[in-house]
Amino acid sequence: MSKRFGFVTAVQLVFVALFAIEGQAFVAPQAIPEVDGLFGYGANPANERRALQILEKALTEAPTDYALLWRAARAYYYTGDGVVPKERVRYFERGIEVGKRAIVQNPNGVEGHFWVAANEGGICREKGGLTAFRMVKNVRAELEIVMRLNDAYEDASVYTALGQIDRQLPGLFGGDIKRSIARLEQGLKIAPGNLELKHALAESYQEANRKADARRQLEEVLQLPVPATRANENVRAQANARTLLTKLNKK
Repeated sequence: MSKRFGFVTAVQLVFVALFAIEGQAFVAPQAIPEVDGLFGYGANPANERRALQILEKALTEAPTDYALLWRAARAYYYTGDGVVPKERVRYFERGIEVGKRAIVQNPNGVEGHFWVAANEGGICREKGGLTAFRMVKNVRAELEIVMRLNDAYEDASVYTALGQIDRQLPGLFGGDIKRSIARLEQGLKIAPGNLELKHALAESYQEANRKADARRQLEEVLQLPVPATRANENVRAQANARTLLTKLNKK
């Protein structure tokens, strides 16, 4: 009788273990289509918050799923970007934490590195000053990994980020306007329709006193159609381009 009981118990334990493993694999396919359907680069804050809620719940059941982890890092970034300023940093911090967990699961996955860098960049924007100077080395390191893994990811946005870092940092801290321009021009060869990238290049041209080149980029930003996939960010890029062009034309 004890032998029979032991055999049944062992079989049950095997099924429990298998169910647990399959359960983790099952969570991601169910959650991901819904999350991806809600995601819109911050265009609808309510959708971004809902996507984050779904991901947080799914991660309680599948805490090591790479596809869920990097999407959660992305969701924390865009949810944080859409809240009031005093609440943003805590979302970015959670995005960094979950993004680093994604990197542990897949060190060669471009998504984890990219969204860790995005959240770190968000903290740099919000806190500025010494915090930004301390963190920028980490941001740049993650972006360099993205460059190596897949520089076309997210419409070659890695070039925008690196170009802006080189433009905004003083030379003493590693900034370089010539390198900024070279990076951004290289990015446009990969993603010629990226309006944020073109606007960033116009800013660097302006700083390098290449005003005619800056005007040309800004005019193209305003003339190009807004891609549907990144509508919110590209509309913002057009608004910034219009403001900068007005300033340039007054000089």
